[in-house]
Amino acid sequence: MTVERITEDKERYMDLLELGDAKENRIHEYLDQGDMFLLSDDNVPFTVCVVQKQDGGRVVLKNLATSPWERGHGYGTYMLNYVCEYYSPDYDYLYVESKNEKQSLEFYHKLGFVTVHMVEDDNMVCLKKLLDQEYDKERVVNLAAEAGRILLKNGGEISRVDETIKYICNRFHLDAVDVFTIGQGIFLTAGSGTELYTRVKDVPFSNTNLEIVSEVNQLSREISEGQVTIEEAEKRLKKIDKIPPKRGYVRVLWAAIASGAFGLLLGASILEGFLAGAIGGFVYACVLLARRGNLPKILVNICGGALITALAILAQHIRIFSFVQTSCIISGAIMPLIPGMAFITAIREIAGGDFLSGTVRMIDAMLVFVYIAVGVGLVLSAFQNLMGGMLI
Repeated sequence: MTVERITEDKERYMDLLELGDAKENRIHEYLDQGDMFLLSDDNVPFTVCVVQKQDGGRVVLKNLATSPWERGHGYGTYMLNYVCEYYSPDYDYLYVESKNEKQSLEFYHKLGFVTVHMVEDDNMVCLKKLLDQEYDKERVVNLAAEAGRILLKNGGEISRVDETIKYICNRFHLDAVDVFTIGQGIFLTAGSGTELYTRVKDVPFSNTNLEIVSEVNQLSREISEGQVTIEEAEKRLKKIDKIPPKRGYVRVLWAAIASGAFGLLLGASILEGFLAGAIGGFVYACVLLARRGNLPKILVNICGGALITALAILAQHIRIFSFVQTSCIISGAIMPLIPGMAFITAIREIAGGDFLSGTVRMIDAMLVFVYIAVGVGLVLSAFQNLMGGMLI
């Protein structure tokens, strides 16, 4: 989606212009002297706008129209925001005469226009907007870098992080954007002309939160479509970054369900699936408590694997459960500890050509597998050697 200034053959868009002004003779009066802008995608015109410069540091919006088939998608808002930014360095006010209708007035008021006076003869209202600020390039770079950091921190893919940063920068007319993202950091340089800004974000590995990833994606789409100002975007990003994970008991419940379901999928009986669910849920609750204490990942996963194995062996030595297979219980119960999302993301990044980031994520995921295996192996070995037990 791009906006371009039309300087030749403006009449070829007359059908679209007449949607904003029904009088063709009046359109011709201001069309030659006015600046015309066209919003299109893949050469398909969506919205047209004509602005006329006047004395006294002001410009007047003479025409704004969107194709009937494309209304309701924010194209008019995007165009008007673009025009305000375009003229803000040289002009103080943007004026417009709107029909005295609720829907039309609400549209302009939402975008910062205020009523000046009524045009009684034509049942029109004159509104104006102060063009007192050109977007601070450094502020835009900070916004884009922060959005990328939140995405990467919560499990967003490298390609998604890069695209989000570029979309935000391009939306606010920063045409020089270079971003390099790896699994634990973002290196960004952006600006326009000779005014460039650089940001480096350290992003330690964290837990995946797809709700936050989804919220940032939605915000970036609204920013790209011109529906959100930079001030609103900054406020929403702060709220998104503070979205808490699901409540502990909900996560434990789903961990138990996942453990039991995977146990059944891997060949466990109903009883073994039930035990896998109970043990998996209990151990995941212990893991959540350990994470609150900021215990090292290696210790949490080794102890988690060891505790699962110990509980599975204990269950087998209870008389009513003596016929269960510990291997099926362990296989199901360890699933909540497995970093499946990180592993799949690593594969996708490697397949997409992000070899460095994909390799880093892959190594991190593989090490978690090793930690869990070490915990399981230590308990099995201790039981075999110390107790002389025999497991199935």
